[in-house]
Amino acid sequence: MAIAAELIREARLMAGLTMTELAERAGTSKPTLSRYENGLVDPGAETLNRLLRACGHELRSQPVGLPSSLAEIADRFKGRSEPTAEDVTRASGGRELRTASDLQAFAAELREQGFLAT
Repeated sequence: MAIAAELIREARLMAGLTMTELAERAGTSKPTLSRYENGLVDPGAETLNRLLRACGHELRSQPVGLPSSLAEIADRFKGRSEPTAEDVTRASGGRELRTASDLQAFAAELREQGFLAT
């Protein structure tokens, strides 16, 4: 299930709302809400925030910087043989970056695309 779907469903259940009640509060239809909750349609950030606010929650984002060099990637794992759960990063496409080699491959792709300095 998509992350947005999980957030919507959990927020609705925590608020004690039915799908019909949440749909009415958020100004959407029950079938549309069902598609969001089942991960069939991505609601987008604005709609997701509207749905969460209707449940008494708020969507917040926290910017995290991309590594600026391979040295910075290597520093992230320095002194550890295995990454921890805190080391798992998700790229915007949902790609999981769990190991140093995953991060290095991702950095190489970004560099090839001109998004990361060498």
